[in-house]
Amino acid sequence: MSIEIPESSIEEWIIELKPYQRNSINQLLKSNEPNDVAKLWLTSHGAINTIPFGGIQDTNLFWKNFVYEFNKFICDESEYENEKKDFGNEVPLTKTILISVISAAIGAKLGFSATFVAPAVALSLFTVGKMTKNAYCATYYKGKSES
Repeated sequence: MSIEIPESSIEEWIIELKPYQRNSINQLLKSNEPNDVAKLWLTSHGAINTIPFGGIQDTNLFWKNFVYEFNKFICDESEYENEKKDFGNEVPLTKTILISVISAAIGAKLGFSATFVAPAVALSLFTVGKMTKNAYCATYYKGKSES
């Protein structure tokens, strides 16, 4: 099933987030581009006075995996088929539903909560809508083995 991503302002995407997420994202957007904010959100280390269990972690790997899964969801019709079928049951397809379903699917695949990945999903959907899905996929998705 093909998903149409509406072209909307960044504010219209961000308003769908929880208030604490929206406030943090809006602060980051004052000095960063949306894609950079998504990466900052997903690669933040949390509290600075703690050491993660298991030692140092490569947060850039999580960002790369997020981008790979997001691109598969948006651009590859054969990926996430069950989740995309659910979109057909929703009329109209709202930004809230798009963010929620995509966040849940990608979060489950990566082992993180949907709430944690939702801001990155909203910011990424803004980028897709701004470019159009076809242009985005032609630019950022090469297929399963090359993304």
